[in-house]
Amino acid sequence: MVKPSVIIIGAGPAGLTAGYCLAKKGVPFTILEADPTYVGGIARTVEYKGFRFDIGGHRFFSKSREVEDLWTEILPNDMLQRPRSSRIYYRGKFFS
Repeated sequence: MVKPSVIIIGAGPAGLTAGYCLAKKGVPFTILEADPTYVGGIARTVEYKGFRFDIGGHRFFSKSREVEDLWTEILPNDMLQRPRSSRIYYRGKFFS
């Protein structure tokens, strides 16, 4: 077994991206993740009674073409675009 030269703490979006970029360069690494079931940190979508909910405040949105291109390269068939209206509900009113 090759000893990793890099240890990545966390398998959230940043950790997984770091691992992907290191793998492309042939650098050995290990990702350590505390959650025994999921990777992706709190950036995931769960389904409940036919509805999808984003867990945490993460969405893959960037004004950087480089970042968008990298995520499309990593997940070419998994990047879903959803039309959304994001609003804040506060004291009985919606704010956009």
